[in-house]
Amino acid sequence: MAEIAFIGVGTMGRHLVRHLAAAGHRVRAYDVAEAALAEAEAAGCVRAATVAEACAGAEAAFLSLPTPALVEQLADEAAAALPDGALLVDVSTSPPSLAQALAARHEPRLAVVDCPLSGGPVGAEAGTLSSMLGGSEAACARVEPLAATWSGFVVRTGGHGTGQAAKLCNNLLAGTHMAALCLSLALARRAGLDDAVLYDILSRSTGDSRVLRARYPAPGIDDAHPSNRDWEALFALDLMTKDVELAEAFASDAGLDTSLLAAVVDIYHEAQAEGLGGLDYSGLIHAARTKEA
Repeated sequence: MAEIAFIGVGTMGRHLVRHLAAAGHRVRAYDVAEAALAEAEAAGCVRAATVAEACAGAEAAFLSLPTPALVEQLADEAAAALPDGALLVDVSTSPPSLAQALAARHEPRLAVVDCPLSGGPVGAEAGTLSSMLGGSEAACARVEPLAATWSGFVVRTGGHGTGQAAKLCNNLLAGTHMAALCLSLALARRAGLDDAVLYDILSRSTGDSRVLRARYPAPGIDDAHPSNRDWEALFALDLMTKDVELAEAFASDAGLDTSLLAAVVDIYHEAQAEGLGGLDYSGLIHAARTKEA
């Protein structure tokens, strides 16, 4: 069993460390939030007072953090404390360029892998996440059995940054689909269609999607959807905004037309300006309602 440091045991990380500990790995957890550390400790982890304390002697360090700036800062702190040959793995959503920069900075002394995740807290809790591994074949082979503790699907995507590229491609679709779904629902209401009737049609037609089935932005359809739980965030609108921003920048750097993504980013920014950022990203419908009025 491995000695593992885990940096960031909040929304997603709290579930990941539980799976690692349940598999018999020895996990030292670090977070700035006392409640998060207490939950990790209850799951069988040892709390660390600093990043350096968590990483000292660890065979692998995982980072699950909300912003690329924090990933870069704490990845460098972790790298300085890790022994030669250890794994440095970012499971956050970050720019592909940051994954490449971390690899350039810390390899070959460490083995660096980008391993973003899809499936949200529900998938993290159930152990059914998709894990996308970017890095060398040897490093990814070492990460795979660890990622398998929380995953239903683990895939090697290629070299450094390709895991992050895959994640941004995925969230580009999820964020854009939600924007289109909210417009569709607002339009259906304007036309006099019932919310449940529209859901039945879409879920049986070419407009179907996992976004629709997991977080239809109308209450009364499925108890598991955030719209039926006061829009409690499975994945916050603020986080989706960050991801579509990253996807837009990535597409721009690749020389692609970003007019569609720019419009989607604007829609999410408008929702944030209305104070919706802490809601689930299906709360985007409230901005659509404002435009209806």
